[in-house]
Amino acid sequence: MFKNKTIKLFLTLGVILFSLIGAIGCTDYGYYFHYDVEGGNGEIKIHDTISTSRIYRCRDENSRVCELGCSNSSRVAILSGGKKGSRTMTFVATPDDGYIVKEWIFNGKIVDGNKTNSFVAKVTSEDGYNGVIIVRFELEK
Repeated sequence: MFKNKTIKLFLTLGVILFSLIGAIGCTDYGYYFHYDVEGGNGEIKIHDTISTSRIYRCRDENSRVCELGCSNSSRVAILSGGKKGSRTMTFVATPDDGYIVKEWIFNGKIVDGNKTNSFVAKVTSEDGYNGVIIVRFELEK
């Protein structure tokens, strides 16, 4: 008899604790990584092995996920995270033959000094949970 009451007490406390956690703001927020190649001559992919909950083309059936005026060829990856937090994702650019990375652009600003084939983007709540990652290629000299 004692064991059943103890189990019921622990189950009840667990349900109450779970409800309180949800009520005080431990819900997940979507962190949106919009990415694309501007001007062609290569491709961009997500490098991370972390699980993305969803990846969409910005202008397909789920156009509601991309309200930033992204191009038709862009994609958006969505990661869950906490309120007022941040998430990072690594992108890899693969230029076509005869091309190299010219520059990376993050949220409309050129990333100074990065002409490598990879870029780590950090999206924060201060960015409105959105990051736009663009890579441009140029002819190899």
